[in-house]
Amino acid sequence: MAHELLAAAQQLQDYLTTQRRTLHMMPELSLHEFKTSEHCAHELSKLGLKVSKPWGEGLIADIDGPNAKGRIALRADMDALPIHELNDIPYRSKHDGVAHMCGHDTHMAVLLGTAKLLAGMRDRLRHNVRLLFQPSEELPPGGAPGMIEKGALEGVDEVYGLHNLPALEVGQVATCTGAMTAAADIFEIKLTGKGGHASRPQETLDPIPAACELVGMLQTLVSRRVAPFEQAVLSVTKVKSGTTHNIIPDDAELMGTVRTYEEPVRARIIEEMRRMVSAVAQAHGLQGELHYLRGYDSIVNHESGAKRVAQAAAEIVGKNNVDPDYQRQTWGEDFAYYLQKKPGAFFLLGSGNKAKGIVNPVHSARFNVDEACLPIGVAVMAKLAL
Repeated sequence: MAHELLAAAQQLQDYLTTQRRTLHMMPELSLHEFKTSEHCAHELSKLGLKVSKPWGEGLIADIDGPNAKGRIALRADMDALPIHELNDIPYRSKHDGVAHMCGHDTHMAVLLGTAKLLAGMRDRLRHNVRLLFQPSEELPPGGAPGMIEKGALEGVDEVYGLHNLPALEVGQVATCTGAMTAAADIFEIKLTGKGGHASRPQETLDPIPAACELVGMLQTLVSRRVAPFEQAVLSVTKVKSGTTHNIIPDDAELMGTVRTYEEPVRARIIEEMRRMVSAVAQAHGLQGELHYLRGYDSIVNHESGAKRVAQAAAEIVGKNNVDPDYQRQTWGEDFAYYLQKKPGAFFLLGSGNKAKGIVNPVHSARFNVDEACLPIGVAVMAKLAL
């Protein structure tokens, strides 16, 4: 069956490539996936599927089999990124400053292909299928909570999703049990003092030395407040203050991200950050504010789901090309919220090809995928339903 599925999926290569490139050329940002949603809905309707729009531009379509029991949900995300694409390719983004540099075009093409394959195999479905085309994955709090609130998982027993990964060569698949991605949080800090002439600093409350001190303290927080056997990342990614050489500014702003896997570690870092901001501000006679935005939670794969993915992928690409214990990723993904409601798993689809120079990471302006990954994704997704 598995080899048959891969062969059938490979027969769809032209369709999959066309879908991916069409979507690639028409990227839309989070909550503005209007033409993207319309295109996917049209493709699903051509298969005779009833399509509903429960939240935003998100889509739901069911495929039912006469002998199928239960229902699994398969999800693809739809939004693009505010990045100007630098690839010199015929199907380059037609919207300057917006591009599918995370590969959501790939994910949608895979799910459209899966729909096309399974719609022609209804009598062989072991599980009924729900297709979820989800908007706004890139914009916290993400589109998953909205889709769930509007009933995307009603009647669903299990849920699965994938993400392409150029770090894995095409033909490889990876997953793991437990935490697979990090909780991805955002922080903003503002230190407010009293500005004045740079030649008379004694008459000011200068926020810049305090900001510099705080950056150093924050960057060492993980190494001194998180145990070696725990994992976390804290990065200050933006420092903003001042306008010119002879003015001490009134305030300084810091911005950055925190990535964790366990909630106690997350809570500890938040507490320590508040303490540090307060202490530094007080020491310099400033007002200190910390605004901490809890982003996506960590994706935690269920053991049963991870095993199902690994088994399905092994039948499609061979056991030696499947890593069932892949390393945790430090990026975040709102698929986490589906797995908080239903069992299942998230997995990574190899999309890189060093020989072809397809090695740039997601969110790079030169990101691309080897489109040979498309039928593999379709075959693995389809296998989960058969």
